[in-house]
Amino acid sequence: MPVRFEIHPAIGIARVGTSDQHFIFDGQNSTTTSRRDATADRKMLRQAAEFRVYKCTRDAAGKLQAADEISTTGATINWSVHVANRKATAPRFLSRGSGRRNGATGDDNHDRKLIIDAGEQNVTNPGEIKNLSGSFGTRPVTLGKITAGPTGRLIFVGGDGTAASPTNQPIGNFADNDGWFDTISDGVVRARVTPSGGQPADALPAWVVTAPPDYAPGIMNLVTLYDVLLDTAIKRGVLRPPQQVVFSRHIKPILQRAMAYQWVTRAAHDGYADSLSGGHSAGGPGDFASSMAQLGDPAAPNTDRARIFHFFRDPDSPAHAPNHTSMPRLSDDDDSGDVFTLTRTQYSAMLQWSQGKFVTDAPPDAESEPEALTRMALEACAGGPFFPGIEAGRIMREVARYMNDEPFRLSPDAVKPGEITQNNAVPWQADFQLCRWEETDGRAIKRLGWWPAQRPDDVLKTKDADPVPWTRGISDTFSGMIDNWHRLGFVKEDPANPGVFIEQDRDQKLPDVGIV
Repeated sequence: MPVRFEIHPAIGIARVGTSDQHFIFDGQNSTTTSRRDATADRKMLRQAAEFRVYKCTRDAAGKLQAADEISTTGATINWSVHVANRKATAPRFLSRGSGRRNGATGDDNHDRKLIIDAGEQNVTNPGEIKNLSGSFGTRPVTLGKITAGPTGRLIFVGGDGTAASPTNQPIGNFADNDGWFDTISDGVVRARVTPSGGQPADALPAWVVTAPPDYAPGIMNLVTLYDVLLDTAIKRGVLRPPQQVVFSRHIKPILQRAMAYQWVTRAAHDGYADSLSGGHSAGGPGDFASSMAQLGDPAAPNTDRARIFHFFRDPDSPAHAPNHTSMPRLSDDDDSGDVFTLTRTQYSAMLQWSQGKFVTDAPPDAESEPEALTRMALEACAGGPFFPGIEAGRIMREVARYMNDEPFRLSPDAVKPGEITQNNAVPWQADFQLCRWEETDGRAIKRLGWWPAQRPDDVLKTKDADPVPWTRGISDTFSGMIDNWHRLGFVKEDPANPGVFIEQDRDQKLPDVGIV
């Protein structure tokens, strides 16, 4: 059996914050960890990404048979990280085909003053720290830091969320703003392992992405970035589609995620004004919890399952029924006015379920610790709509970007540091300010949202309160979000009411009034 060193997670996610302190997201602390430090200003903590090296044994088909974490007690680990921010050189997201931002050429030598490149930085000894710094024009910019942990793990802390225009350029739209930079970044993570008394060997590399905060860490997107990469891996032939649809594994999570939107958008909580279906809150027509046992029983009639399935748009269909029979109530990747779609893998499972071709439960597939690290990191990210995206965008669907035979590992030969995030909005706060629930698009009725599981539209202050705007107290301008993003609250589970998610950790200095 082939044995090799591998870095996990294959893709790690860090998030910006104004505090010098950080926490490490472990997939379980999303509703318990405070998002603010203990200073007088209660600054927003940064989310760090932690990487580990494993000695992995795989069979001839590549399936993981055993994995042992490498630590400083048995080896020396030399970590190297190279991150960059290429947003100022990216092809324009709006008016595609009309060139690049800031008149960039796409040639790194010509565009180097627009690329915030921290270069390759290395740490080896426990406690060793390196800052990740570059420049935008002549302005120094820090993209974060790396630290070698006491046991040999790498801790990556991203930027502070700063966005600015050194030449005081105005912001004209949510995506392409010349003269602006932010401290979002991404890049490759490498490790050279030298076992005690052995020869050095390079581990399979990983990728790190610095993203905006996840303001609803306990709410999962209907389509996560993990779902997108899983679907892409199946398309690439690296993984096989599910051989059997299991309700508890493939269907119930989708229904639960749809219901969870009630905590982050008023429309999902109270019901949709243009629909006959109502909302997902308790007792509403979209309260799947009340009928979950029946929906998971293959012997029950297919009527309710078929009704729910009809809400979803076929990812291979260019159009769908009117919005009052659609789910999720999110815009699609092209802002066409139609609804967002599940991945083809998710949709196929839902179709089989609607036809009664499923089982209620089955023993879970074996999952190793390394595999779980990647899944948890990516499940906390938005898998769309990619217009342009939150953590990453459409590039994650491009099959040529991945290493051969690796379902979730980007190839450093096919991706440059900074390319995963380059097509996202610059500055990132502009997208956060504008991409919210939209009642209309011009004169046309729209009533669709964007990323409420990352960027809430409406929140509950207490269990029985009516939803209030998440951005209350902030002016409805790009500058309002740029100046105050770090003051907004987080949607987390109410300690006194399990299963109920309310706004917490809001900066008390932010006025509790105003409707955006």
